[in-house]
Amino acid sequence: MGDSENIHNRDIYGIKGCAGVFPVTGGIPLSCLAIKKNKNRERALYLIVAYSMILYFCLANVLHAAGEPLQVVIEGLDGIERTNVEAALAVPSGLVNEGSVDKRWLERFKNEIPQKVNNSLEPFGYYKAETLTTLNKSDDGIYRLQVNVKKGEPVRLAAVSVSAAGPGAGEKALTELMAKFPLRKGDVLRQDIYEHAKGGLQNKMVDLGYLDASFSVHKIDVSLNKMEAQIFLVLQTGFQYRFGDVAFSGTISYPQSFLRRYLQFKYDEVFSYEKLANTQANLTNSDRFREVIINAEKEKAVDYLVPIEIVLVPSLPKRFKIGIGYGTDTGPRGSLYYQDVNIARRGHELLAELTVSPVLQGIATRYTIPGQKDTDTLTSFKIAAQAEDTQSYTINLVSTEIERSRSLGAGKIGSLFMQMQKEHSEAGNERTNSFLVMPGLRFSERRFDKLLRPSRGFHYQTELKATTKELGSDTGFMQYTLKGEVIIPLPKRFSILTRVQAGATWQGDTSRDLPITLRFFAGGDNSIRGYKYQSLGPKGDNGEITGGRNILVGNFELERAIGNNWGIAAFYDAGNAFNNYSNIDLAQGAGIGCRYYTPVGPIRVDFARQIGITSPGYRIHFSIGMEL
Repeated sequence: MGDSENIHNRDIYGIKGCAGVFPVTGGIPLSCLAIKKNKNRERALYLIVAYSMILYFCLANVLHAAGEPLQVVIEGLDGIERTNVEAALAVPSGLVNEGSVDKRWLERFKNEIPQKVNNSLEPFGYYKAETLTTLNKSDDGIYRLQVNVKKGEPVRLAAVSVSAAGPGAGEKALTELMAKFPLRKGDVLRQDIYEHAKGGLQNKMVDLGYLDASFSVHKIDVSLNKMEAQIFLVLQTGFQYRFGDVAFSGTISYPQSFLRRYLQFKYDEVFSYEKLANTQANLTNSDRFREVIINAEKEKAVDYLVPIEIVLVPSLPKRFKIGIGYGTDTGPRGSLYYQDVNIARRGHELLAELTVSPVLQGIATRYTIPGQKDTDTLTSFKIAAQAEDTQSYTINLVSTEIERSRSLGAGKIGSLFMQMQKEHSEAGNERTNSFLVMPGLRFSERRFDKLLRPSRGFHYQTELKATTKELGSDTGFMQYTLKGEVIIPLPKRFSILTRVQAGATWQGDTSRDLPITLRFFAGGDNSIRGYKYQSLGPKGDNGEITGGRNILVGNFELERAIGNNWGIAAFYDAGNAFNNYSNIDLAQGAGIGCRYYTPVGPIRVDFARQIGITSPGYRIHFSIGMEL
C-alpha cells in the first residue's frame, strides 16, 4: 500500500498516467474468482486477457522509464501548477545523447530549476516558492533529479479596478461583462484568468463593431512585502464601425443581384467578423465557387464605414455525376445526375436526375429561379415520372409541381406549391386511376452542428395539401404529413436519435378510393426495422396490404461513437399505417446496428427482430450511401 501511495504522489517522466492502473490490476484475482463462482468462464477469460494487456503495457512503460539515464521527480505540487512546472522542467533536447548524460549541461540544468519553478508558479499567484533540488546517481548509472517544491502563501488581490471609456463605454454587453470580471478583491492573483478575462472584454467590443478597442491602462501592481496585488484596467472603446459598400471581383459570370443573396449583412449595419464568416460559408457552400476570399478594408474606412471586397473564382457551372448505392429496401441503385448552375448567366439552375433500382425507377427535372432576398428564396418548376413495384403495391405516376419558397429565419423555410399528378396504381385487388390538382403549404426547419455526422440538432418538415372536384380532381381530400428527427448528445460519446413520421387524411368523397400514391405504408430501413419495405398497413378483403389513410411511426436509437468514423447502436421502432385511430395494429421491432460514416454518406447495418408477435422474424437492413 505504501508503494502505491508513493507512486500517486510523484510523477516520473515516462510513466505519467500508469501509476493509477496498478490498483486496478491488483484486483484481477478477486474479479476472476467472483466470475468463476458465477461459472461465466467466457467472461473470465475475456477479463484475464484484457487486464493482462493493461498490465503488460503499464509494466512496459515502467521498465522503459526505469531504463532512462535521467529521471526528474517533482514533489509538492498538483493540478495546474504541477502541469506548468512539468512543462518548464522538460529535459532539454541534447542533454541526453545516445544514452549518455552531458554532465556539465546536467549541472547547469539543475542550477536553473529553482528559477524555472518560480517563473512557472508566478502566473498562479505564488511568488515566493522554495525549491530544493538534489541530484543522485544510482548504482546502475541512472541520474535522478529530485525537485521538492513548497509553494508558500499566494499573493492576493487588494483591489480590482475595471472600467471603460469612449463612445462605447455604455454598451450593455460590455457593462455586464465588466460586472462579471472573474477576479475580485481577496482572490488569489491568477494571471491566466486575468489575461483570459482581459481578452474577453476586448473581443466583445470587436464583436460589437468597435474595431479600435484597446486598453489604455492594463497593469498589475504586486507588493511582495504585503503579499498583495492591485489590478487596473481601462478599456478605450473607440468608435463603432459599420459595413460599407461591397465590391465583387474576379472572373464573375453571375449578376450582382444574384451574388448579394449570399451576404449576411446590409449596408450601414454594425460591422461583425462573424457575419463576414457566415457570408464566406454561404458562398463556399453554394457549390458555385472554388475559391472565395473576403477582405474587410478597415484602413480604407470613411466615416467608419468599412468597404468589403469579395474575390470569387467560379467553379464549372455544368456537372455530370454518376452515383451508386445499395439498400435493403431498394436493392442496388444507381443514378445519373446532370446540373447546370448558371443558365443564361443569371444564376438559374437546371437539375435532371435518372434513378434506377429493382424497386424504384424514376426521372425528374427541376428548373430553379433564385430570388433576390436570400439563398432560401426561390421559385422552382418540376416534372417527374416514377414507377415503383413493391410486395404491397405497384405505382405508375407522372407529376408536375410549381413551388415558391422563402426564408422565414435561420434554417426555416416556408413555401406554397401546386401539384398535378396522373397515376395508375394497384395494391392487392384494389386499383386507382386518378388525376389530381393539389395546392398546398410546406414548412421546414433544420439545425445541425455538422453536416456529415451531426452530434446535436434537429430537422422537421410539415406539409398540408388538399383538393376538390371543383379544381378538376377526380376526388376530394385533405392530407397532413410530418417528418422529423432530433439528435441529443450524451456523455461518454453517446447520443440519442429519435425520428417520427405522422400523417392524417380527411376524405370528403367516400365514394372514391384514396389514390394509392397518397396512401401510407410502413416497414423498412427508415421505418419499422424487422419488416420488409412498405409491408405494413391495413389489409383488403383478400388479406393483402392496401395502405392506410393515416400513419404514425416512431424510432428511438442510442448510438455510441467509436473513433472518428464508427458507431454502434441499439434501436426500437414502433408504429403502423391505419385507417381508424380506434384500430391501430402496432408493429414493433428492435435490434442492434453498426455505422460507418464516409464523406459521401453513411454505411448502415442493422440486425432487427420483430417483437410483440407470436412467431417473430429477423431481418438484416443494409444501406450504402445517401437514401434516394
